[in-house]
Amino acid sequence: MTPVPETYLQVTARELGETMELRLPETVSYDQLQELLAQRLETLISRNFQHFVFLLYRIDVPENQIRDILDTEAGAGAYHKIAALLIERQLQKIKSREMYKTPPPADDAERWP
Repeated sequence: MTPVPETYLQVTARELGETMELRLPETVSYDQLQELLAQRLETLISRNFQHFVFLLYRIDVPENQIRDILDTEAGAGAYHKIAALLIERQLQKIKSREMYKTPPPADDAERWP
């Protein structure tokens, strides 16, 4: 895993916490986030698989990657790998938003009323 800028990690944690209906501390490390997500995933997969699938679509994680993990891994290993996929996907979305963000107009004349 390549180092993640702290601001990106915290935005990722906040957005995933909201989506996954998970209370997270204000600041978390990558490992803490992965562990907390893995615990939430275990609960979702065992108790409400349909909601788990809904959340995957919402986060936009490729179904084939999840299926591969669930087919090859068992238990906590699978949950941690899926959590890593969720984090990576969210980071990709944040980086993409940053890259394509348009700067505000230089002066007020160019702004919409």
